[in-house]
Amino acid sequence: MVNFTTPSLLTSFLENLFHFKHHLQDFLYLDPETIETKLAAEQEEIKNLGHKDFNR
Repeated sequence: MVNFTTPSLLTSFLENLFHFKHHLQDFLYLDPETIETKLAAEQEEIKNLGHKDFNR
């Protein structure tokens, strides 16, 4: 089995890969409370879309 070392350039990225909310916050320049509010609203909208279009 071959082991490869991770380039230092990617180390930080790989350690924080699944911090989705933090990445959104940085990308969109929003505070954590706004991110939480927007994600909750969009999640509810997606749930409602599914109920409207797929429960016939």
